[in-house]
Amino acid sequence: MFGQQQDRLLDLIVATASVLLVVAIGTPWLAGAREESRATLCEKNLSVIGKACLAFAEVHQDSLPSNGREPHRGWNTLVLPFMDQAALYDQYQLSREWWDGANQQVGATHLSGLVCPSAPHGDREVRLLDPDGKEFTAAATDYVASSGAYLLTNVQERLYRGAMASPGRYYGGSKVTAGHAIKLSDITDGRANSFLVVEMADKPNEWRSGKLHAHKTDDEEHRPLVEGFSFGQWIAPNWNHLRSYDKEGRNQFGRCAVNCSNGGSIYGFHPQKAHALMADGSVAPLRAGLEQEVMVALVSIADGEFISAEDYQANE
Repeated sequence: MFGQQQDRLLDLIVATASVLLVVAIGTPWLAGAREESRATLCEKNLSVIGKACLAFAEVHQDSLPSNGREPHRGWNTLVLPFMDQAALYDQYQLSREWWDGANQQVGATHLSGLVCPSAPHGDREVRLLDPDGKEFTAAATDYVASSGAYLLTNVQERLYRGAMASPGRYYGGSKVTAGHAIKLSDITDGRANSFLVVEMADKPNEWRSGKLHAHKTDDEEHRPLVEGFSFGQWIAPNWNHLRSYDKEGRNQFGRCAVNCSNGGSIYGFHPQKAHALMADGSVAPLRAGLEQEVMVALVSIADGEFISAEDYQANE
């Protein structure tokens, strides 16, 4: 009898150890598989945005969608009809500001195609104050238009023009004023190696090298809006002049241009990479820690900076 109890106890120990071993081996694999699935969907979202931007250009004399100033509106709104969101677009009043009460319901609409499932807080809202001090909320996005990039410092002479450059702005690094929305024919450095849209995930929350520095969607504070800029809401002029950081994500214009900060810098929640939509509609995996000079070359569209995929793509 005692021997049988020992045998049963031994069987139980072996079975338990086997289960724990399977869990130990399988859990990282399952986590990796889930992230791979999320990253694939994130990439697909950018691909859909790319097709929408190119379809927009096809019916607008080769011009890419751009942000407007009078009244202020964002490029995301213009491509809604090309993303199977024509009904939502029809609700938007183009003659009014993006924050106008008539457009707030549109701006509060969460669009799954504008958020990356790898990023945390996918259903987050951006809390804002309109010019009259009235509170409202807007749905967020994890993707930002590449309007330009700073090299070494944020002065106009070091600002290079990007594919989604704002009309009327002077880009001193490129020695050109963007007098109109960028046309595809303006991109002479190679559309396959020129950014259109990049990941800048989980704004307005602040991230530094994998650590949450400020959880701004977790409080009730509403911040005053900036008419021509986005804190992470898709309905506003959703662009940024990209820049690099140090490897800790604290100080601007260090060596790291990918995954060190989401404060005006490329940031994705994928192991060792972030995604970028190129001007030819393709989506590229950018390696974490990409050098700022390479990032600026990928942003600038007509400065004679020709690079290849080997210069920036992550190993997958």
